[in-house]
Amino acid sequence: PGYGGVAARSSMAVSKERRAVLILGSFGLLLVAVGTAFIFVVPGLITAQVEKNVRIDPNGGFTFDIWKDLPVPFYMSVYLFEVLNGDEILAGGKPKLAERGPYVYREYKQKANISFHVNNTISFREYRTLHFVPEMSNGTEQDYIVVPNMLMLTISVMMQHSSTALKWIVSGAFATFNEKAFMNRTVQEILWGYNDPLLDFLSVVVPDMIPFKGKFGVLIFRI
Repeated sequence: PGYGGVAARSSMAVSKERRAVLILGSFGLLLVAVGTAFIFVVPGLITAQVEKNVRIDPNGGFTFDIWKDLPVPFYMSVYLFEVLNGDEILAGGKPKLAERGPYVYREYKQKANISFHVNNTISFREYRTLHFVPEMSNGTEQDYIVVPNMLMLTISVMMQHSSTALKWIVSGAFATFNEKAFMNRTVQEILWGYNDPLLDFLSVVVPDMIPFKGKFGVLIFRI
């Protein structure tokens, strides 16, 4: 009787071990199947969802509205350096400068003339506008600042390899319109342009030499 009891307990232990092996094996196969599904199925689902979310629908929608009129504010801070000793510089002295600003502008971007094409491309025109933000600025656009005469310097550089006759014409124009090495203008004029009779004159006399027309300013071609 004693031997029989031992045999029965041994058989039950083996049966439990087999059951545990079967459970672990089944669980391992399940993990392999799930992992395989993740490898082959999930990336496709993710790609499809991303394409769905980023696709610009011609019928409108959240993505289209954000793309058309970006709601995130963009700011541009401009610092200018005022010349404090223009006469000394012309006499050979070292420049003394004072930092002015920042003059802060908020940039708005808007897309117009939007066309969707059969090859899944889009054509459009983007318009950019900059608005002065006084509460974020240290100063106003009406601040007067003495800076180098950028128009005069630009034209002088462009004349380096020109003919002697043309140089005489430009030099005479500098004297006629009383152009100086430094100018005292408002921040708005410096950044966004000002009318200068020198530019108007040269645009008529030597139109091929001047690549810009009308106003002249540091940021006038940025918008």
